[in-house]
Amino acid sequence: MRLQLYPGREVSVAPLRSHEAAAVQEFVRRLSLQSRRERFFAPVSELSPDALARVISSPGLSVAAWHGGRIVALAQYARGAAEAEFAVVVADHWRGQGLGEALLGLLVSDARRAGVRTLAGLALAGNRAMRALARKLGFALRRDEDPDLVRMECMLANV
Repeated sequence: MRLQLYPGREVSVAPLRSHEAAAVQEFVRRLSLQSRRERFFAPVSELSPDALARVISSPGLSVAAWHGGRIVALAQYARGAAEAEFAVVVADHWRGQGLGEALLGLLVSDARRAGVRTLAGLALAGNRAMRALARKLGFALRRDEDPDLVRMECMLANV
């Protein structure tokens, strides 16, 4: 699928495949320290083999946005017993162009079609951009047990 972004840039979005692990690792390494901390809640320099496997083959949907043969954003949700947990990360120089909004919207639509009742995620309390994006797409925000985190939650289906 092709996405047209606000300043006329275009990306290709496709489900991640296992042979793309090196591209995912390269993407994570290129993220700024702040972006890695916002996505993984730690200043990781690369993903462990287990974390990489969870990103690529989550029980739900994992997609990458590609431009020029490189990943510029990742989005995924993983289904659990009661809800699905989502995560989105956009390369620093691709922020502010509508890519995060488009990818989170894609996750919401796919999760709804898959019968997910609640789509939820966590963000650092200081991550204003992620909180604003979640609000824009209809997510409710509330404090998490951890005071450094905010829980974002969207009800997709009636109980």
